[in-house]
Amino acid sequence: MPRTIRPEPPIYTFRARILGGYYAPSKATAVWREIEIAANQTLADLGDAIPLAFDFDDPHLWSFFLSGRAWDRATEYALQSAGGGPHSRSAGRVQIRAVPLPGVAGKKEFLFLFDYGDEWHFGVKLRHVRARVEPSAQYPRLAASHGEAPPQYPNAEDDWDEEEEEDI
Repeated sequence: MPRTIRPEPPIYTFRARILGGYYAPSKATAVWREIEIAANQTLADLGDAIPLAFDFDDPHLWSFFLSGRAWDRATEYALQSAGGGPHSRSAGRVQIRAVPLPGVAGKKEFLFLFDYGDEWHFGVKLRHVRARVEPSAQYPRLAASHGEAPPQYPNAEDDWDEEEEEDI
């Protein structure tokens, strides 16, 4: 859950798009969400906002990989740092303004990996930076969307019903 803080400018707009995952249908790559977040909020605030923007409601561990490569420990920022090793970074300790975003002006896509088991992969890219905070806005917030998000667990109820029938 995002921390309640007074947002400081600038406001960053990131686009997160589905790249794949165990349950991701092939057409999901056209689905994206744009999320606005204040400079003084953390990468953890963005990491919590992405699954919510896609209507995922079962929380899981996640990591950002600024290189765009899954499990690249050298560029990982995780919800929970892994064992406190030399390359372990906590996403909750770095403000958005301090994230070393990849590419010229931070415009290269990086990876958000949600749920280490099912591995939902999202490409995340900085779209633009706005100098002003909207006075009544609460950040992070969903600013734009395209396409219908796939369910986090498709046919979970159908699978459950089949298992119950087999037990009878």
